[in-house]
Amino acid sequence: MAETKLGANIPQQSVIYTGFCLIGVLLFIFLGIIPAGRSLVDLDTQIAGARYKMEEQKALRPLFQSLQSQSEEKESQILPLPEKGKLPQARIDTLPMTFRTAAKVSGMTLASAIPDLNALTGDAQMLSVNVVLRGDFVRFRKFLIQLGGIPYVQQIEEIAIQGKTDVTEFRLKIWVAVG
Repeated sequence: MAETKLGANIPQQSVIYTGFCLIGVLLFIFLGIIPAGRSLVDLDTQIAGARYKMEEQKALRPLFQSLQSQSEEKESQILPLPEKGKLPQARIDTLPMTFRTAAKVSGMTLASAIPDLNALTGDAQMLSVNVVLRGDFVRFRKFLIQLGGIPYVQQIEEIAIQGKTDVTEFRLKIWVAVG
């Protein structure tokens, strides 16, 4: 009997077409599908980050609103700028009480307010007052604002700050206009 060939006789042109198709499929996979998969992974990462930020903002929104409402409600301290005047010499004895009131409003403690009466010789226009306060820096700022509201306070010549274990002490030399 005649031998039959088991191997199929494939035309060469079909092998070439099959090779081109296989190359085309591989190019499609390597140039289309794989980069698209990587970009999908990147987009998924960005989406997850955006969702996390949204959840974070949702969680922090009540806190933000409360802080915003507190900042709007907080009254701003406008520096008082009264007309400058002079303290009558008959009222010099009220200086310690004036400084005590300013210290009390600002939350500080007035240790002493001593006018230098030796400077009142002749027709002196200015009187120095040595003031000693106890408190902290925030309240000292409030005291300075109160001091700016007193019309006969002309200037502060010296400020000495001495930190102690329990409280900070502030020493001021304040010039007051008298007349």
